[in-house]
Order: sequence, then structure tokens, then C-alpha cells
Amino acid sequence: IGGFDAIAEIPDEVVLEMLVAEAEVIAPAQEAEARAMLSGKYSTGETAQSISYDKKLKKTSDGRAIYVYPKGTRRHGNKRRAEVAFVDEFGKQGQPARPFIQTANEKAADPATDAAARVYDGFLKSKNF
Repeated sequence: IGGFDAIAEIPDEVVLEMLVAEAEVIAPAQEAEARAMLSGKYSTGETAQSISYDKKLKKTSDGRAIYVYPKGTRRHGNKRRAEVAFVDEFGKQGQPARPFIQTANEKAADPATDAAARVYDGFLKSKNF
């Protein structure tokens, strides 16, 4: 099988490599934005420090994905770091939103897409395209 049949379905390994390339751009961007937006008197830096991603491909209703998110549980308190980040991102009564995730994702969108495109380009070249 050759030609377009060879690239019609991108193998899971290539999709994972593309998504990891994007995550390697997005995760540090989110960490930097968290450090900038979540600084202050009560900041411990735990949320920023905990941002990471899984290298396991997930099947979703839209296709395949990996997730970038704050992992773990807070040291002081029993709340998941993702829950704390959600409140920081969207706010709550008496606490304004500090959308560090959305801001970081928007700033890093083009570099992340470029990183995935380089992986895809390598895949196409391996198929002589």
C-alpha cells in the first residue's frame, strides 16, 4: 500500500508524538502564566509547579487527545490541584477569575501547532511525500 492510503489514517504513535510536541509547548506556557497571574500574598506556586501532561493517548468523542493539567493534591488541604486551578481560572464569589490557562493556550497556540506540524512533516517524509 502506498500513496495517500499510507497517510489516510495517521497511526496512533504519530498522533501521540504530535500531541506530546504540542504539550511540551503548552505546559511550560501554562506554568509561566500561572506564576505571573497567580502570584501574591497567598501564592505557594504549587499550581504552577504541578502543571504536567500524560503521555498516554486518550480516545475522545472528537478523536484522540492527551491532557495538560495541574496534577496531584495540595499539600495543605485535601483539594485536587486541578480543582484549585479551576477556581483560579474561572473565579468564584469574592474571587475574580484569573484565566491563566486560556491566556497561555492562546499565546502558545501557534508555536504548539508548529511543533505538531514538524512531527507530521517528518511522518509524511517517511512515506516519501
